[in-house]
Parts: sequence; structure tokens; C-alpha cells
Amino acid sequence: MLPPNQLVISTQSALSASNAGLFVAPPCGLHPERELASFELIFVRAGVLRLWENQNRFEISPGQTLILWPGRKHGPSAPYEPKTSFYWLHFALESGPAVAGAVVPQVAEVPRPLRLVELFRRFLDDQENNDLEPNYAATLVKLMLLEIALQDQSKHGRRGQPPARKLAATAQVAIGKRFREPITTSEIARTLHCNPDYLGRVYRETFGHSLTIGIHQARMHHAKNLLLLSSLNVKEVSAACGYGNPDYFRRMFRRFFDMQPNQFRSLHPRQHTNAA
Repeated sequence: MLPPNQLVISTQSALSASNAGLFVAPPCGLHPERELASFELIFVRAGVLRLWENQNRFEISPGQTLILWPGRKHGPSAPYEPKTSFYWLHFALESGPAVAGAVVPQVAEVPRPLRLVELFRRFLDDQENNDLEPNYAATLVKLMLLEIALQDQSKHGRRGQPPARKLAATAQVAIGKRFREPITTSEIARTLHCNPDYLGRVYRETFGHSLTIGIHQARMHHAKNLLLLSSLNVKEVSAACGYGNPDYFRRMFRRFFDMQPNQFRSLHPRQHTNAA
């Protein structure tokens, strides 16, 4: 039997979506204390959100999700931190949790947050334009929940890997921590106390591309987040992603996404800010 704070979702799950938004906290304030009739999915993008639900307390950091249950009272365990913001979405399960499917924990970490951000923005774009068809909205919510479940499962499934794959995964973690620096593949190998050629080979066998591409991918992923979620200009984004030369950053961005950074930003002009 599953713990009471986990959902099981499949593509056949019968659910309905209500509404969603992007909440940006005031300089000081508290989350409302209330009891909802529907589930609420929260995805924190900045700050730390501190809430309680019945007897449980949560501290949700950027890149983490929280699901609040219907019929359970929840409220703040601390005031909002400065610059806290999070996406929220209300949905209902019309026929109860699925018997078989993907397990969605109440609190999950999303290593690839932009995939979830893009789903939220699609939902919010259609909602704002009054084009949110109910079946499509329900499908987007299922995709969000499945994305959370699969990313959380993938994160925990890395344990017990063969040594070569574990070394490649460790290199990927090192890239994720240091991509903002002017790092090289040789420096990563030296940090992991291994031969650069061997590391490059096992990394390519594991991820299907070179360490150099892995570094660029991490930087490009961060660049997309900054272009979507910040007001930094292209030069500032370039520096924040580990590129000393903005022109080189633009060339790499175009190579990955077939458009310039400002063109990418122009495709996502709205922030959809409203209350939770």
C-alpha cells in the first residue's frame, strides 16, 4: 500500500484542472491558512516556501514541488522570504488515484525544472487568452505530474550504478555545480582523480555526447531559465552562464536552439503573476 502522501498517476487518470498562476510574494507577508476542496500543486522557482499541512511541516526550495491535499488544513510556518515566487495549480481527481502508474511524492525534486516551467507557461498562456479547453488542461496537468514522478524516480534510480556509469554521473553532477565557472574537461577529470580520456569515453557512452557538449548543455539550460524568469540582459546572462564573451554565447545559443537569445525571450513575454 502506498503512503498517504503519494499520488499514482497514469495517462488514464480522470482529473480536471481548475486554475493556475505565478505567485510573487510581497516584501513581507504570510501564505493564507485554509482548507481546499482540490489538490494544489506548487512549484517553487525562487526563495524557500515554508508551510504546514495538518501535522507535517515543509520547506520547499527552488526546483522542488509540493502537493497539498484536499480536505487538509494548511498554512504558513514562516513569513515569505524576500523574492519568493512559485507556480501553483489547482486540480481534482475525479475517480481517485490510479491503481497502477507513476508515483508522485508529496515533495519532489525536479532536476530539469525548465521542462515543468514550459508546461506551466503553456497552461497559463491559454488560461490568460481564454483558450484553455478542459481536456487539454487536464492533459497538461497529467504531463506535469508524470514529469515530476519520472524526474524524481530518475534522481533516486541513479544509486547502485556500475562504476563507469557512476563516474559519468558524478561528472555530470560536477558540471551542474561548476558550469558557471570557466571549467574544462581536464579540470573535471582532475577533480574526480581520473584520466581525462577515460572519463571522456565513459561519459560519452553514458550520455551519448562529449563532456564539452555536457558543459554547454548545462549552460544553455541555465540560459533558458534566466531568459524566461529574469530581466537580465544578454551580456549578463552570458556571464551568469560561464561565458566571458557574449558573442560566443550568442553563437552557442543559436547552435543549440536555432535562434538568438532575444528571439527566444520574445516568445515568452508574459509572467502571468497572480495570487495562489
